[in-house]
Amino acid sequence: MRYAVQKEDQSVNNLEVLFLSEDSRKLVQALSNANSIKILQLLGTRGMSAGELAEELGLGLNTLKYNLDSLLEVDLIRISGTKWSQRGRKIKIYEPVEKIIILLPGRKNVSETGCLKTKTISTIG
Repeated sequence: MRYAVQKEDQSVNNLEVLFLSEDSRKLVQALSNANSIKILQLLGTRGMSAGELAEELGLGLNTLKYNLDSLLEVDLIRISGTKWSQRGRKIKIYEPVEKIIILLPGRKNVSETGCLKTKTISTIG
């Protein structure tokens, strides 16, 4: 469920409210993985390719691909573009998806058109 958040006359469109479900379980699993957190932290500095991430983190490409796929599946990262290698191969560039995620432990009826108001929005990182 996506909402608009009002912050001092500004709108933030990337707010996602998740109830406990299979989707939220996948999100929690991705965020509980130490390598996924390291990937998110690095991508927060600049967009990077899988090869750059693997080299920077000292991870094998198989391990890195597993974590990238998990982060892509729960929409925490996206492919921001591509570049070409010297060998003519297409290389994906990854970047984080900036959004606020709220995980609710119940199934309450929340209007999809509702508007949440807040004066402060802080990020964890």
